[in-house]
Parts: sequence; structure tokens; C-alpha cells
Amino acid sequence: MNSNPLAIKVAKGTIVEGRFRFETMSIGKHSTVFRVEDVLDNNQMYALKAEYDRATKINYLHQEIAVLNKLATRHHVARLYYCERCDPFSFMLTTLYGKSIWSLRQLMPNKLLTPGTAGRIAVHTLYQLKQLHEVGYILRDLKVGDMLIGLSGSDAKVVFLVDFGMCRTYVTKDKNGNTSIRPPREKAFVRGILRYCSPRVHQRKDVSRADDLWSLIYVAVDLVTGLPWRDLRAEEPVASLKTKTTDEDLLKGCPEEWLPIMKHIRSLKFETRPNYKLIFDHLRSLLIRLDISYSDPWDWDLIGKDVVVESLPSDRGSRKERSEDSKSESKKSVDKEESSSSSSEGKGHEYSERSPPPNARDRCSSDKGDPFGKLVQALQKSEKRRTPASVIRPIVMDERRIPASEYDPAFPTTNPAEFESNDIGI
Repeated sequence: MNSNPLAIKVAKGTIVEGRFRFETMSIGKHSTVFRVEDVLDNNQMYALKAEYDRATKINYLHQEIAVLNKLATRHHVARLYYCERCDPFSFMLTTLYGKSIWSLRQLMPNKLLTPGTAGRIAVHTLYQLKQLHEVGYILRDLKVGDMLIGLSGSDAKVVFLVDFGMCRTYVTKDKNGNTSIRPPREKAFVRGILRYCSPRVHQRKDVSRADDLWSLIYVAVDLVTGLPWRDLRAEEPVASLKTKTTDEDLLKGCPEEWLPIMKHIRSLKFETRPNYKLIFDHLRSLLIRLDISYSDPWDWDLIGKDVVVESLPSDRGSRKERSEDSKSESKKSVDKEESSSSSSEGKGHEYSERSPPPNARDRCSSDKGDPFGKLVQALQKSEKRRTPASVIRPIVMDERRIPASEYDPAFPTTNPAEFESNDIGI
């Protein structure tokens, strides 16, 4: 029996109050994610995430709202449209995206992707991580289950990050408003899933921007050849293998352009700002060498079209092993609490006037009843207060195929200037 009070089963296509078409997308231990379509407002689409308020226990949704408020100043990232507390839970409306990289890789015969597709995924994800770092947060929990492609048009060729509940701010401000790096804690809890977290996490060291990028390389390698420790489940053997594996062995069978990226990440100290432009340049060099355009089809787009998609050969396990490993990862991506330790440390609630916090005055009635009905009431109240979302419509692409060596305005997440700027100043 599911103990989640928000585990409300709604038949696909159900329209509530003659306006909101609901569809349950996923159910975790303490939260449910719905796909919401406003049929009276140009069929605008949203993702609605509701989390049960667990008294003294950490509320990941509150932290995610704080991060999304900070990201409101950035471009081409997830948007928070509305949030509210409806006792006994909180919810938020955010950008709705398409399928995850985890689910899309399952479509491939060997669960592996070509370097061209993995390289583009890495570029878009690097952009997303940099935007998060520029507002003072580190992700700490990068995984393919939270890397989603856009719904349509050119966005369908872009990767976006979701789920910021595990984020922690890495900056602090003095009384004069000067920003500096927070001193590292002597001991930190494990964050993220074992497969992708950096070796420093296993050593219980405090994490920094570099650790997010370390996870990015692990993800890229996992997509192309598979990680050497992908079949291990216990932390000790995973940590040991990560320590023993050289960069050259880790990247065996991967594009040569990724090796200098790994070397750069290893050189970074806790407080050192990563060279995002250097990383981007190496990622783009691969795409240029392979004659890739950001508008090219993804590997999964070619399935069933009599096109042979060849990934790099790998001796890192059988297809059966990969399938079993993927099932385990899917379970973890649905519920972060099964893959991460819980701690309230570093979970500051920073809300702006742009969006009301979960404990704002304007809240739903706390009377007992169906919490699903309260969600609908809050949605109706939020109409005038939320920023309009995008309607799903096709975007006309430039007929000219623009190679990765040139900047394509249709893909602003690949603009070289974005990776060179230092907006936070540290």
C-alpha cells in the first residue's frame, strides 16, 4: 500500500472543474508530479509537483522553490510559475518538459548513445549547471533521470535540468554585501547517486562547483561506454574503483576531447572557479570533428527509420547487465531519497517577491478533505498571478544546417559567450 497521501490516481485525460486536464506523471515517497493542461487558457501546459509537509523533516520542495526563484534571473532554464502551501502539503507549477535522457536511452538497442548525441547532451547540461552556479548554488545530484529534453520545436533538441531539491548554496555575503565562497565543512553527507557522485563525496568532503562537473563527465562516459562501476551497489567498492581508475582507463573508448576536461576538473580546488569556456571548447571540438549540428536528430529519433546508429564498442558488460542496472537507476531517479542522505544543513529558504513562498498568507483552506480538490482551488486562484507558460507549437527551424563550429541562434544554450561570462564574480 502506498503511504504517500498525495498518491492520487487520476485517469488519463480527466478534466477537473471543466478546466484542468490532469495526468499523473510520477509518484515518489512524499510527492506526486502531475502534467496539467489548462484547456481554457490556450491549452497551456505545466508540471505540478506536490509534496507532503513532513513536520520537522526536510522539505525538498521548499528548497527547490528557493532555487527556482534564484534562477528567475537566468535564461533557458526551468521556470517557477506559481507556488503555494495547501495544508498539509505544498505545491508548485513549473515548466513542463519532455522525456528524460534515462528513458530515451532505453530505446537504444544496447542502451548506449553515440558520441555525437552524448556530446550535445553534455554541452546543454554544462550550460544548465553554469546557470545554477551563477546564482550561487551547486546541484549535488546530477543524474540522467533529471535531464529532460524540451517538448517541441528547437527545444526538443535541448536538454534541461529539473529537480533542484538537493541544491546547496556555496556562497555567503558579508554585512557589506560582498560575495565570497563559503568555507568547506569538515565533514559532509553523501549527496547524489553512487554512480555519478565525485570521489570527494565518498571521502565525506564538502562539494563545490567542480563536483557537479565531475558528475557531468561520469554521465557522459556512462552514456557512451558505461562506467566501470555501474554494476556495483555498495558504496565502498564504488569509491575504491573510482579512486583506482585513471582518467585514461575511465575514458577508454570515449572521445579523446574529453580527457583534457577531466584533467582540468581534477586540478580544481574547492574554491576555484571552473573554466566553463575551456570545457565547452573541448566538447564543441568533438562535435566539429564529427560534423555535428545541434539541429541534427538525436540517436533515438533515428530508431525505426532504417538508419544504423552505431555507438562505440565497449567491453563493460552485457546488455542484460545494462538492463538490470537501468532498472535500478530508474527507481532511484523517481525518488531521490532512496539515493541520497537527508540533512537540513544548507537548506536555506530564500524566497523573492517574484513568486509567493509556500507559507504565504494567501493559502488554501486547511479544512479536511480531498487534497486533490485543494490543488484545483489553488490553481484557479493562481491564474492572475502566474507567468504565462508556453503553448506547445512547432518552431520553424532554419532550413540551412548550421554546424557546431558556428553559433546557431536557435540554440542559445550553445552560445560560446555564455560559457565565458562570469556573472557571480567568483
